[in-house]
Amino acid sequence: MKDDILGQLEANTDAKRRQFHEDLALWSAFERCHGLSDWESWYSPYDEDVYSQALTQIDECDVVLDVGAGDLRLALRIAEIARRVYAVECNPRVLGPALETIGLSLPRNLHAICANALDFSIPPGLTAAVLLMRHCQHFGDYFDRLQRAGCRKLITNARWKIGLETIDLTAPRWPFEQVSEGWYACRCGDVGYIGAGTRVDAAPVETATCPACSTYPYPPAGSKMTASV
Repeated sequence: MKDDILGQLEANTDAKRRQFHEDLALWSAFERCHGLSDWESWYSPYDEDVYSQALTQIDECDVVLDVGAGDLRLALRIAEIARRVYAVECNPRVLGPALETIGLSLPRNLHAICANALDFSIPPGLTAAVLLMRHCQHFGDYFDRLQRAGCRKLITNARWKIGLETIDLTAPRWPFEQVSEGWYACRCGDVGYIGAGTRVDAAPVETATCPACSTYPYPPAGSKMTASV
């Protein structure tokens, strides 16, 4: 039954994508209403490889928030592993038909919410979040909200735009000024390299600030910082 439902959801992908081209003025108004920009509201599902990688990072004890859950294709599979899933999608034209397709087969531990995830009150006990959105313009907002809520990990492709990373939200973050050589990945979503290129193979340093987020408060609530890099 699950495979049949997933097949039906995937079969409707092109029809959902075409909605955004049929009335650009309507979607522009929708984006303005929700404070979204640069394709954030557009329906953009990913391929099986991306979903499979994300699923390997979910544990059976996890309570998961799926940000921009789209047609619930991934959320359904997360629900087979995790204790509970909150799937938040702001586009009713994507979420509504998906719920109709799933019908009475909607798992009890999957809570589908039609809302902007930037406004959604993060439920207590959240341990993991999934943010598959390469065009995300609000990474820092999600990061800070999840960290303040006590969420432990964020599975995302929003920072590096290629591949997936699982960010430890409880790990220390370094002051940007203390990174002298190497890659950095900031809580605001910016990434880059500092120095002469002698440590290109080293793991990125997680920073609390960077030049791209100079308007963000510093340090963020709950942030832990070490003394030097």
